[in-house]
Amino acid sequence: MMFATTGRACFVVLLIVLNPHGGVASAQDPAFALEEAVVKLVERAEPSVVSIARIKPDPHDQGLRRMNPLDRMRRREELPPADSEDPDYQPNEFGAGIVISAPGSDERLVLTNYHVVRGGPVTPANSTEDGTSLLIRFADRRSCDASIIAADPRCDLAVLRLHLSQAMIDASDLKPLDWSTSSATRKGQFVVMLGNPHAIARDGSASASWGMVSNLARRPLPWTTTGASKMLYRLGNILQIDGRLNLGTSGGPVLNLKGELIGLTTSLAAVEGYEKSAGFAIPFDDLTRRLVKSLVVGHEVEYGMLGLEPMDVKPSEFRDLGIVANQGSAAKAGGISHDSPADRAGIEKDDVFLKIAGEPVFSDHDLMRLVGLHAPETELEVLIWRRGRETPFPVKIRLGKWPVADDEGIIETNPRFAPWRGLSVEYPTGRLKWSPESVHRELPPYRRAVLVSKVAAESSAHAAGLQPGVFISHVNKSPVQTPAEFHAAIKGSTGPVTLRLYEGRTIVVRE
Repeated sequence: MMFATTGRACFVVLLIVLNPHGGVASAQDPAFALEEAVVKLVERAEPSVVSIARIKPDPHDQGLRRMNPLDRMRRREELPPADSEDPDYQPNEFGAGIVISAPGSDERLVLTNYHVVRGGPVTPANSTEDGTSLLIRFADRRSCDASIIAADPRCDLAVLRLHLSQAMIDASDLKPLDWSTSSATRKGQFVVMLGNPHAIARDGSASASWGMVSNLARRPLPWTTTGASKMLYRLGNILQIDGRLNLGTSGGPVLNLKGELIGLTTSLAAVEGYEKSAGFAIPFDDLTRRLVKSLVVGHEVEYGMLGLEPMDVKPSEFRDLGIVANQGSAAKAGGISHDSPADRAGIEKDDVFLKIAGEPVFSDHDLMRLVGLHAPETELEVLIWRRGRETPFPVKIRLGKWPVADDEGIIETNPRFAPWRGLSVEYPTGRLKWSPESVHRELPPYRRAVLVSKVAAESSAHAAGLQPGVFISHVNKSPVQTPAEFHAAIKGSTGPVTLRLYEGRTIVVRE
């Protein structure tokens, strides 16, 4: 007998197997114990799941509403209710989120996907210039506005601040979902998902479904979005769930049967990958928690970088090279940026990366993902195979920062370092638009300096002639290569401070 593998079918098959004689199953049957466990799990988790509406006024709709009553009657099918409290209200965009709290804080926040709230208001505002707002509805049907604390398009995550006082909601009434730890996710385990498919959770009551973890590290096909290949879920770290996650499910939790948060659903991957029979979720492991810890405090998410051009070592090349390892493919170093973290660690062109931090590297995507999920300044041990060496050998590399391409999409309300005299600095590779141009198709050199990323108007830095895009190599003769080193060098400074630029000029910044 052949059985389907969807979550719903799995449950039916389970009932048949556990009650093979037919008829009504007894209360002692294991199927009822499983059913009760799932029901109790949903009951515990549902108060922590919210529906999110991104509301953007439509000038066309506003024009319709100004029509005379007879015209409105003729076109009422085209005119959804404007009142968000109306049961038939349809938001422009919709999704789900989970209530969380920051470590050591009683404040209630919402974690969701970036694409669910993109274009929404940023803390402390309630709306944007074009009138876009974010409405959060809870399981008890209460609602409030929200604004974005921090968001990052590369990991597709965002954290929202709830404006509870305006809605007379006490934070203690909201139950946060624990995101601090969870068991290791295993292929084949059953999971429960809650979300807001097709915006049907307008009343705040999340829809529940269940399924099986089909795979732990899928990479959806990059069909459409420009630059999508650089997004983390494109690099092979996304969970595949054998339950369809419809539009609006994004941002909801994936829970194991213990009730632990192991993923955050994202229907965007299904849409772009044209995968109709499965859903996808961002895994909630320790590396993802690092990203969320940055977002909950309003920081920009930072990703690690080696400073080289990764290339695939396909199975045929792997065999031809005669590499002895328990894997059939890997990644290698193409071009290496001069003075980059990889260069300083002694990595050479065509070196083959077999493992990073103990994890196998099967492709260039694995290399970028395993490096990128760690923070700049992290020291990682990599296992290298080099032509002419009999066995692989370990190398330790201190990471730089991945260059941000979509800096306008990043939302950061609490910078790691406050501006100094109107000046904000970054890692030398912190922003792609300020990276030096390649020469003869070679990778640009890695500069031992910090990048000036912002200069406030009418500030001391602006008066001194500093502009975004220049590099500072010294502060009062002390070399600086990271934002932390720069701020340590200027700490406590009074009076004029001399900055040496990378090209040799000096600039004096006064108080």
